[in-house]
Amino acid sequence: MNTPTATIRTMIVDDEVLARQNVEALLRHDPDITIVAQCNNGTSAVEAIRRHQPDLLFLDVQMPGMTGFEVLAKLPAALMPQVVFVTAYDHFALQAFEVQAVDYLLKPFNRARFADALARAKSAVRGQEKKDFTRRLDDVMSALQQLRSGAPTDGAVAGKSREGDGRLFIRCDGEIHVMAPEDILWIESDGDYVRLHVSDKSRFVRMSLHKMMEKLDPAHFVRIHRSTIVNLRHMKKACTALYGEYTVELTNGTKLKVSRTFVQNLKAHL
Repeated sequence: MNTPTATIRTMIVDDEVLARQNVEALLRHDPDITIVAQCNNGTSAVEAIRRHQPDLLFLDVQMPGMTGFEVLAKLPAALMPQVVFVTAYDHFALQAFEVQAVDYLLKPFNRARFADALARAKSAVRGQEKKDFTRRLDDVMSALQQLRSGAPTDGAVAGKSREGDGRLFIRCDGEIHVMAPEDILWIESDGDYVRLHVSDKSRFVRMSLHKMMEKLDPAHFVRIHRSTIVNLRHMKKACTALYGEYTVELTNGTKLKVSRTFVQNLKAHL
C-alpha cells in the first residue's frame, strides 16, 4: 500500500458509466485526489488495484460477475485501500460497516453528502498506517461469508453488528446512521414511520413500531403505549395518574403516558 504524500491515489469501480462519471466529476477538481483508474466490473478492478495500489476506492456493491465485497476478499491485506461504497441498495449497509468501510453512499446523493464522505475518506487515508489491514481482510471474508449464507437484512435497520455490541444500522435522510441503542430515549409511531428520540435530535425511520421493537433489547426497551416505546435506562420515575394509568418521566424531563393496556408490561420491568 502506498503511503499518500502529495495526493491520494483513487480508483472508481462501478458498472454504470454515468455513476463513474458522476464520481469522477466530483473528484476532478480536488487537489488532494489523483484518479489512477476506473473499472466497470470486479475482475478488472482486482487487477487494477493490484497494479495501481490505490489509497482510496469508490466501490459499487452489486456488479455483474463479482460483488464489491468479493473484490475486497481477493485482495491481500497489504493492498487493502480505504473504501467508500457507492450503491443504490441500502441493505448491504451492515456488511459495509463490518468491513470497516469509510462511508456508505446511497444513490442518488447530493454534492454535500459526497463532500462529507470524501472528507472522512481523506482523514482515513492519512491515518491508514495505524490500521490493522490483516484484521480488515478478516472482516471482509466474514462479511462475504454472511452474504453467501443468505443472512436476512432489513432495508431500514440492517441489524446488530457482528461483534454483538448492539449497534443499530439505520437508514435516515438518505444516509446510513450507526446508532447505539442506549442513546435512544424513547420511540413513537408516526404513520408508516417511527420517530427515534435520541440525545441530539429526532430521526424518522420507515418501519412499524412492532418491527422496531423486534430490533431492540427487551431488557431495556418497554412498550408503554400502542404508539410508544421507552428506554428504561433513561426513565427517571413513574407516577400514577387517573383511571389506572401511569406517567413516565425521562431524565430529560419528557413525560410519557402509560396506557392501562401496557401498565403491567411496565411493572414487570420495575
